[in-house]
This record gives sequence, structure tokens and C-alpha cells, in this order.
Amino acid sequence: MARRKSQRPKLFQNKQAPKRAMDNVGKAFVQKTLDAGMQAAQSQKPQKDVQIKVTRKPKYLEVTEKRLNKMGVVDLKPFFAHSPSRKMKKDGGWYIRIPIKVKKKDMSRRMYDQLRTINISPDNQRTVISDYLYDRRQASDSSLLNYTPVSYNITKQKTGKRKHTYVAYRTVSDKSPTSSWIVNRDKVNTDDTSKTFIRNVNRLMKWKAKNGWE
Repeated sequence: MARRKSQRPKLFQNKQAPKRAMDNVGKAFVQKTLDAGMQAAQSQKPQKDVQIKVTRKPKYLEVTEKRLNKMGVVDLKPFFAHSPSRKMKKDGGWYIRIPIKVKKKDMSRRMYDQLRTINISPDNQRTVISDYLYDRRQASDSSLLNYTPVSYNITKQKTGKRKHTYVAYRTVSDKSPTSSWIVNRDKVNTDDTSKTFIRNVNRLMKWKAKNGWE
């Protein structure tokens, strides 16, 4: 059975949308990874004499997924999985380390106050744990779209006489939870969507956790 050709989500068809959506996910790196990943996904062909089992989604879940796509609620993990930048593991899995630049305007006041006082001499950089790293993290009313971060590390780096950048390095791999790399998850909420839609999103996430992302 031929593998269905991957389609580029609407989020990445709009020239302005990716810039907004990727603000906190390492813009340049991620966009390059997405572009390369989509190209790899579209050019892949199944090997001869190898049967590929395809489990089709129920129609209502396909409709739910299309609506999420239009809303810009997109999972980045499948794009990373197809990226030539990924590193392969001995067990056949893969991983990529992602640098996420955290801007001052995106920090809570107490987080900025904490990082501002950290001495990074003599190496001009230092990695610390910030309990406030996710102060402004937004959640979804669809419980299965949410994800609790496990790392609170952030690196402070000197870039000029009085200038610093703050980067959180995160790793995405084949073992990453289903909901760990979804952007714009907060758009699925009871104010803007129906309870039925939210229930269907949870059902979609359960289906994907069992059958995998296409």
C-alpha cells in the first residue's frame, strides 16, 4: 500500500504565521528543521515488498484534526522526526537538541530579577535552574493537549558589554510524550471552542498516542 503524501499544515503555508508561532521555539533552527522535515517526508517512498499497516482515523477525528490545523494548533514532533538534523540512537530511535531563546519580554518579573543577578564569570555563561521559567506558560482546556515540563534549566550567555541572551536547551526524541511539542495549544479553550470539540481533541490525542502521528 502506498504511503499517503504528507501535506504541509496551513500554519506553515502562511508566511507570517510561522514567525509568530515559533517565537519561543528557536525560530531559525526550527523553521529550517520543519522545511527539511517536510521535504524529507514528501520524498519518502516505501521499500518494495514491505507492507505498511495504515490505521485510518475515524471521520470525526479527521475533521477535528483539520480544524486544529486551521487554528494553528500543530504538533512539531513529526517534523523533527523527518529532519536530516536528527541524531540516531543505537536502539533505532532519534533525538534533536533544540535551543529555545527566551526573550526578556516573555519572562515574568520574578524570573528576570532572578536571572539578572546571576554571576556568569569567568566563562561568560552559566546554566541555572529557574523555578519561574514557565510562569507565563498557557494551558489548554483539552487536558491531553497539555504537558508538564521536566526541565527548568536555562543558560545565561554574555553577548555584549552589557547584553545577555537566555537560552533553554530542550531535547525532542522518539520517546517524547505526544503532547510535548504542540504549539498554540491554548487556543483550544471553552471560550473559543465547544465542549464537544474539546472532548474530540482528547479523543484524537488518545488515538494518536495509540496509533502514532502520521
